[in-house]
Amino acid sequence: MKTPENERNLVSDRLSQQEDSELVRIACMQLPYVTTAYEVLFHRYHNKLIQICYRYLNSTEEAEEAVNDTMLNVFNNLKSFEQRASFKTWIFRIAYNQALTRLRKKKLDQVDLDETHEEVSQETSDDSTDRSNQLNSLLAQLSLEERSIVVFRIAGDLEFNDIALIVEQKLSTVKMRYKRALEKMAGSASTED
Repeated sequence: MKTPENERNLVSDRLSQQEDSELVRIACMQLPYVTTAYEVLFHRYHNKLIQICYRYLNSTEEAEEAVNDTMLNVFNNLKSFEQRASFKTWIFRIAYNQALTRLRKKKLDQVDLDETHEEVSQETSDDSTDRSNQLNSLLAQLSLEERSIVVFRIAGDLEFNDIALIVEQKLSTVKMRYKRALEKMAGSASTED
């Protein structure tokens, strides 16, 4: 017997096989009353966006709020998405702006990033957290532009041309800053050992 829940799961499973561009097209037709395609997009990008926002904000709670704001922005503006860039680039750009806005607000509120780092360190102490804290410490030594490029390349798994669109810089500049950032991180990591 087919229940509405089973049918919904079948539709979601079929939609999850679609490319982003097709999901965006379907979501634009469905929203705001039916959210099935939007939910597939949400689940496809949610964890990756949390990782990226966390690298800026050093707080799981702040990262989740930034991602929720990002997804709300996508929900409200999906129909105006012009597809000049890929959906992935567009959603990462929105998350990037949300994270930067929150980061600026934190700085205005005089919150010291070192205090936030200590707070995160005290929350958990397993092996993956130690590696994450080490990565956060290396990222903290980079400029905001360098950190953005490294985070989008490694955590976001984006191509350099997509990163250039997100951070609004030339492709050659993005590549050079990425190379220099990795060199800076490698130098810092070797002095810590």
